[in-house]
Amino acid sequence: MRPLSRRLLLKRTARVAAGVTVFVAAPACAFNPLPAMPTRSMPEAGARQAWLRLLPDGRVRLFLPRQEMGQGVSIALRQIVAEELDWDIDRVEIELPDTASIAPVKSTVGSDSLKDFAEPVARAAALVREHVKSGAGGAEISDRGQPVSLRSFRRNDARRHVGIGLPTEKIESIVTGAPLFAGDIRLPDLLFGMVLPVGATISGLGDEVRLVTLHDGRSGLLSAYPAALHAAAARIERDGTGQPMPAVDIDAVERGGGPEHSLRGDAVNADASWTLDRRYDIPFAAHTAIEPRSAVAQWHAPDAAVRLEIWTGTQDAFFVRETLARQLSLPTEKVLVHSCRIGGGFGARTIVRQELEAALLAQSAGRPVKVQWSRAMEFSDGFHRPPSSHRIRARLDSNGRIADWWHGFCSGHVIFTSAAMPRWMQLATSLVKDPGVARGAVPVYASTRMRVEFSDIRLPVDTGPWRGLGAGPNGFAIESAMDELAGLAGRDPLQFRLVNLDPQHMRLKACLERVADISGWTTRPRSGSGFGRGIACGIYKESSYAAVVADVSVAADGAVRVMHLYCAQDSGLVVNPDQVRAQIEGNLVWGIGMILSEKLPIEDGRVAAYSFADYTIPTMDAVPVIDIVLIEPAGVLPSGAGETAMVAVAAVANAIAAATGRRVTTLPYRPQTPA
Repeated sequence: MRPLSRRLLLKRTARVAAGVTVFVAAPACAFNPLPAMPTRSMPEAGARQAWLRLLPDGRVRLFLPRQEMGQGVSIALRQIVAEELDWDIDRVEIELPDTASIAPVKSTVGSDSLKDFAEPVARAAALVREHVKSGAGGAEISDRGQPVSLRSFRRNDARRHVGIGLPTEKIESIVTGAPLFAGDIRLPDLLFGMVLPVGATISGLGDEVRLVTLHDGRSGLLSAYPAALHAAAARIERDGTGQPMPAVDIDAVERGGGPEHSLRGDAVNADASWTLDRRYDIPFAAHTAIEPRSAVAQWHAPDAAVRLEIWTGTQDAFFVRETLARQLSLPTEKVLVHSCRIGGGFGARTIVRQELEAALLAQSAGRPVKVQWSRAMEFSDGFHRPPSSHRIRARLDSNGRIADWWHGFCSGHVIFTSAAMPRWMQLATSLVKDPGVARGAVPVYASTRMRVEFSDIRLPVDTGPWRGLGAGPNGFAIESAMDELAGLAGRDPLQFRLVNLDPQHMRLKACLERVADISGWTTRPRSGSGFGRGIACGIYKESSYAAVVADVSVAADGAVRVMHLYCAQDSGLVVNPDQVRAQIEGNLVWGIGMILSEKLPIEDGRVAAYSFADYTIPTMDAVPVIDIVLIEPAGVLPSGAGETAMVAVAAVANAIAAATGRRVTTLPYRPQTPA
């Protein structure tokens, strides 16, 4: 059986095949001009208490207020509950709640889960502890703001569960293939379906696949057999080509009047000579989560308590509920969303696509329907990290300190994205700065005068949140520039950073000093002749700090291998060191892909990747030796651990420069790429 592929869909644009043609444009919000908004607020104290429920058998159930996508938040919050209750951890069970079980909670984004939820969960558990001690029995546990001591944040030697490394929840089920994900859901009379791309044609469906018209005017395919659906999908062709791709070019933006949004607006002398004037370019990139998107939808009778039921892996189940209610003209309480474990999110599960497709197909079929995206659909129908173009100019004073810093850049949208917003809202948000593009653009270094500005550019390819938002691209540009400035000043790259670091960032200073210690920075081998060592550092969302040292080898043909990565990270209190290290390891390997391989190909204004053969991600043989040290300042609560080290991936680029004498200015690195 031929695998599901969009290659023909994208290649055959010169003709229209005989068959059914889909001409209906599908707006981002088909039935309600005001789209639903992601959940941003925290529930009231009373609603938070409902996260915990005492069970008759002497255990407690935590309805997880976060989505579990492999970051280990479920085991961490379970440890906090066990700590507060002073119970064995096997008396605490975890349940991924549906949208009827708890009050709405904010989206699981931005590595904020423990930062925002460790203390509220600890307080709810502490109130359960005091309730049990009081012998109040079945009386309701309420949070009236009464004082209660929290055990989870005491000194290390006073804790029983917090600070202990434990495996992620459901690890046995994950490795043995037990049902955990939306793709594992099986319902009676289940059909499999997909929505045809707008402007597509298809012919030769056969008897096992049915073409249907959906409520929003689009067309879809239904079959009882996934293989038959995949075979039909291979016969899809798209009419026409994509829209022209505007240039993402900071020099063109400057020639056209300059960037439109200012983050720091000091006046700099643009006419005087610069110590450094360097451009950096970063391409489109995909999320490439191992689990492709999937959702199952089932409609019930009009008089049923729940009209529409959804099973999905999402970063915001309440956003899914609200979106479907608006799109399908249903009362919110008539839509029930079941959260499933996610096989990698990275921002890709923040909008509602496969859920709406499943709901529309199930509505047309009168039976439950599963939508399972293929890898090709992940590339062609998903949204991606936008490309960006940067120019950094810097001028040093006679003491080797930064006197003037000017960073201008442009990027496709990250938050105000066409992937989720109707056209009128895209036009409205074009007048304001996209905070996702801006993330991490203001450097951690002091400068007498600093100018940071950018433009966001509307692109025909859907773009949106990607791990770290703009922090990865901005951090690469900033840390690459700092490394080159150190060389121009004749200074050691570590010492140059420490001298220029803004004095308020003492926690980052500690990370730099610690990573220098574990890597043997002062006694490092001399770079050159095929070996290079680089360093980089950064702060994520003003709350987490990381510094990285990279060792690379460069072969005679220019091929790069990362040999060793050292990382010192300060994310506050470490609830589960094993899970934090796993997050950092994943982030570092993600950074290797960003520097060395990942570039999403675009042809004729469309994504031209169909499998991992077209988009290379790091595999196990590319993973170097990794040494990680976790720094825990006294009295600091947990902050985000999952995206911090990405701001320091420029360490690999700086190591390549040390080995070759050529700066990495365009990603991914290619030996033939001019410096």
